[in-house]
Amino acid sequence: MKKKGTKNLTYTQRLQIETLFNAKLPKKEIAKQVGVCLRTLQYELRRGEYEHTTKYSNFWYGTKYKKHIRYSAQKAQERYKNVCTAKGRPLKVGNDFEFVRYIENRVKQEKISACAILGQIKRNGMPFKTQISKTTLYRYIEIGIFDNIYLGKRKKKSYRKAIKKAPKGTSIEKRPIEIGERKSFGHWEMDCVCGSTKTSLLVLSERLTRKEIIFKMDNQKADSVIRCLNSLEKRYGKNFKKLFKTITVDNGSEFADFVGMERSIYGKGKRTQVYYCHPYCSSERGTNERLNREIRRLIPKGRDLAKYSIEDIQKVEDWLNNYPRQVLNFATSSEMFNYHFKAIA
Repeated sequence: MKKKGTKNLTYTQRLQIETLFNAKLPKKEIAKQVGVCLRTLQYELRRGEYEHTTKYSNFWYGTKYKKHIRYSAQKAQERYKNVCTAKGRPLKVGNDFEFVRYIENRVKQEKISACAILGQIKRNGMPFKTQISKTTLYRYIEIGIFDNIYLGKRKKKSYRKAIKKAPKGTSIEKRPIEIGERKSFGHWEMDCVCGSTKTSLLVLSERLTRKEIIFKMDNQKADSVIRCLNSLEKRYGKNFKKLFKTITVDNGSEFADFVGMERSIYGKGKRTQVYYCHPYCSSERGTNERLNREIRRLIPKGRDLAKYSIEDIQKVEDWLNNYPRQVLNFATSSEMFNYHFKAIA
């Protein structure tokens, strides 16, 4: 029997209760085996009870459904944890429902992280009663204060493959150190985002401001990449060389023609310097990979990119560039890019 002053039921004991209860043992026998008093068991069964529906078929009466009460150890444990949240200091959000609804609505409608919204609230000095830290915010999300926000699972780390070939062009080893330190403006990373068909996206990411430029390509070939860069050079004209000082790419076949990517459409000479990462080292294009993950939030893997119009792709680009980022002190990429671009134009 459970003695007065002992600890609450553990999850293991709840699993034991679930097994014995489903085996239809008497409640007194269950309480004795688990080591609790009968009243504690009754409270526990009430905490974890739920209505289970069983489907069965009969030749004469057809399909019928029968409902009966069952006990779930998992539900009981979750309810126990929710009750425990009421202990200790009161919640900092208190009755500030406006603050909770504001964060929930923006996460749902704009698909912006709760952390980014919190940082933007502080940056813009928005008049909410509640002021909480990022750690407190995510703790409240975990315990269910924000009903419509869910935290995803972390992916397992993958093992790095052995390098078996050299880069096609100038290696990243020859790239100036200051570019890796993100201290100067005008250094980009470039990659392709694939779909279920030949149509793909060419993505350029500025390392300092996280500015994103996206082109839709009919195929993932070197000629298509060069056409996009030519279009980009026409857009920015004489400022292209100042704006695109270097571009870092991987060793994909679409980036094989480094001479064509570097050659300017306006006479002789280079328009930019292309550097190649080591094979199987996507971390050397960390900005690219991080922003590609954001693109996948709006265009999931396996989608046919041919079905997305130029306007649809532009909306994705605008969403990325107007996303408040913690690394930029919750400014947007567009704000930071325009600031640095005016300085060189």
